[in-house]
Amino acid sequence: MPPTEQQEREEDLRRLLTDAIEVQLAALKAGIGFWTEWIEKTSEFVQSATKTLTSINSEDQKTKDSILELIDAGRASLRSMTEIPRNTATRFIEELDKIEKKTGPAKPAPKPASPGAVVAKQRRTSARPKRSGRAKA
Repeated sequence: MPPTEQQEREEDLRRLLTDAIEVQLAALKAGIGFWTEWIEKTSEFVQSATKTLTSINSEDQKTKDSILELIDAGRASLRSMTEIPRNTATRFIEELDKIEKKTGPAKPAPKPASPGAVVAKQRRTSARPKRSGRAKA
């Protein structure tokens, strides 16, 4: 027994909602990855900067060398921070690819009717008002 139009609509709606939820979850996973990586990179810089500042204050090394190490650590930290959005986008795309492999390629949406066809259908289905004659003077 072929599925009814109502059943097909319900299945399409279920699939649409499921896909939307899976995309939202993929975005959340990518966001979690972004903040996790950001915290790790920031933590590495803070530890390096703290170590260098401690070294500067104890005057065990030359101050100039310590400051250069701190600057280098800051540059490395900024470089790694600029990579985080790219890494996040990659993870998000990988999640979407997993979803597509699991569910298969999306069904193409039905083509919308041309504006001319819509107007023609409206003309056929709507009641036409009676023409009124010209008012006589």
